Amino acid sequence: DGEKSVGALLAERLQNAAPEEIVGMLADAAELRPEEVAAVPKKGEPAALQWKHNLGAGATVDMEVKADMAQKLAEVARGAVQAIGMCFCSVDIIDVVDEGLMVMEVNGGVMKDNLISQ
Repeated sequence: DGEKSVGALLAERLQNAAPEEIVGMLADAAELRPEEVAAVPKKGEPAALQWKHNLGAGATVDMEVKADMAQKLAEVARGAVQAIGMCFCSVDIIDVVDEGLMVMEVNGGVMKDNLISQ
């Protein structure tokens, strides 16, 4: 809202959260540095408690990827898979500002059930 700190926003959110959500939010918040808890996001700016976006933790997938980006992602993923000799896996790739596409991790455990259920 441009006025409250991340900590204050979290406290408000915790009041109406289900028990399983509370546990997750507190675990994520425990990894924040004090200055991140004290930060006041600009109005309308999302304030993420953590950077992980795992399908198993409830993240969703946006399949709307432009053709040129899809080709770049496929090339990076193939390179990562070939580098470690995997046959079947998932590759987590991020697009870093001023750096480009980077592989975060290669997973042998593929969350197909979570993906298909979306």
